[in-house]
Amino acid sequence: MSQTSRQTGPGNKRGARRTDAGGAITIASVSPSGNVSNPVPTIRAKVQTEGMNPLKSQVRVFLDGAEQRRFYYGRVTGNLSYRPTGMLSPGTHTIEIVISAEQGRSTARKSWTFTVS
Repeated sequence: MSQTSRQTGPGNKRGARRTDAGGAITIASVSPSGNVSNPVPTIRAKVQTEGMNPLKSQVRVFLDGAEQRRFYYGRVTGNLSYRPTGMLSPGTHTIEIVISAEQGRSTARKSWTFTVS
């Protein structure tokens, strides 16, 4: 039975998970962060992988705890973007991206906040 070890990647607060099969997922280059004036910001992230290209169905995007199903994910490029359908209220908002690949054996999770002013 293969064992799983943690690999810490830059830009990934919780690190990437790597399997003995050689796959790792890192979620990096996230935006927006800090204060933003646009109440409908485009949320972006870069998914970096080794030895796999997760399907869109393996990618989940959450805004303030609610799963968002209408987002763009380029499997080959790793570019992910989401634009809220309505204006966000002033205040702090949380984005979380969860990616599971290889039948759940390789998982990456990244969350961050930004504030609409």
